[in-house]
Amino acid sequence: MLQAQLRLRGHRRVGVGAVLFFAWAAIAAPASADVVTVTAQGTIPSSCGLTLQSAFGAANLNADGSINASASVNCNTPYKIRASSANGTLKSTTPAPAQFSNNLNYSLSVTVPLDAGGQISATCGSATLVSGASSCALSPASTSGLSSGTGTSTSKTAALVLQWTLPTATRLVAGSYADTITITIAAQP
Repeated sequence: MLQAQLRLRGHRRVGVGAVLFFAWAAIAAPASADVVTVTAQGTIPSSCGLTLQSAFGAANLNADGSINASASVNCNTPYKIRASSANGTLKSTTPAPAQFSNNLNYSLSVTVPLDAGGQISATCGSATLVSGASSCALSPASTSGLSSGTGTSTSKTAALVLQWTLPTATRLVAGSYADTITITIAAQP
């Protein structure tokens, strides 16, 4: 039994030595390898959207005032905003007798926070929001529009403010006044 143990020990020595020799030979010998290069690519398309969060409330037109609304802006690319007015004024269908008016001009302000901080903002008179007008940043035919420049707005809340001042030369005729304002947003080319 003692001889078997010696042989076993001897085999272990040879085994460990052989392993060390092969390990040294593997390190010393140049290794050949195959190389594969893989390129990963992808695209995130530009997207830009505007969703109404809260509409303008009822306005008290017996005094100067304002009403607010809000919209969610979600643009992962620079964008432009424009607005258009159906009437260019708050208008009543009630005919206006002498010394009365059935039109009330207003201003529309749009303010949108940017992802990197700051905000963009513009205020335009209702007459500049009619089709073909281009004199204000929000005007439908404005070439620049209300631009975010190089900024983006991801899940930001835009503040919309409609403000009016009662006319002093004439009075408003009794009745309901309305206008339809359409706000559009689009990615900048």
